[in-house]
Amino acid sequence: MKRTGATGGRSASLLAAYGAWAVSLVVAVVFLSPLVWMVAASLREEASIFGGGWWGMDGWTLENYADAWRRAGLGRALLNSTMQVVVIGGGGLLINAMAAYAFARLEFWGREGVFAGVVVLIILPVEVLAVPLFFTARDLGLTGGHGAALAGLTVPFLAKAFNIYFLRQHFLSVPATLEEAAVMDGAGPWRLFWNVALPAVRPALATVVVLDLLAHWGDFLWPLMITTRGETRTVQLSLANLFTQPPVQWGDILACAVLATLPVMLFFRWFQRYIVATDARAGIK
Repeated sequence: MKRTGATGGRSASLLAAYGAWAVSLVVAVVFLSPLVWMVAASLREEASIFGGGWWGMDGWTLENYADAWRRAGLGRALLNSTMQVVVIGGGGLLINAMAAYAFARLEFWGREGVFAGVVVLIILPVEVLAVPLFFTARDLGLTGGHGAALAGLTVPFLAKAFNIYFLRQHFLSVPATLEEAAVMDGAGPWRLFWNVALPAVRPALATVVVLDLLAHWGDFLWPLMITTRGETRTVQLSLANLFTQPPVQWGDILACAVLATLPVMLFFRWFQRYIVATDARAGIK
């Protein structure tokens, strides 16, 4: 009887595992099918995208990518978007990490009240602040050429309430004994921050960078308001421009969408292990 019960339990476990695998496969197909269709359609001639006959050897082309690159000015747009996310990701990471460490470890008057104000700012969407931010950027001359437009795209988003809150929670999880040992060796606040605290929360730092990349690579409203010249457009504005620039070619639009999506996918794949590490640590805590 014991052997039969054990066999039945093992069969139930295998059945549950196969069922979970099947459900995961179905969910993956549902979410990936639009992406697969986008890539395949970007390689089709315009008349073949919605006309059927996908399984034949005719109608496949790479001209959509060349046309999209030329018509959308995609080279300049990709460079502008890359510079935007690099400045926000790099500069914002340092600013937010320093603020988060100050809230987590430094003692100063009004710390809890200021941090409560930071938490309140998390609920405010960009759309609420877009108009006053635009007037401020305009008055400061941040809507002009390349340097001014880059500053206008990045400066308002270097400090973020959510990133400060997120990093503060991880700094609080760093064992105090590590910092106490460094203090005994003569380390000051800056050395504690740079050599002890930052390495201990490296997965959280990578997560913040990925979140900033996803948010600002796909940003449309703020670049639309702040970039007044064609050479300062970001990749999302260049993609949107193909919908209004005659002739409207769906092959070019889909090719541009593929080229705009590929950097995000590669970057996310590169930093995926750090995000998993962050989730694992959160689960342990």
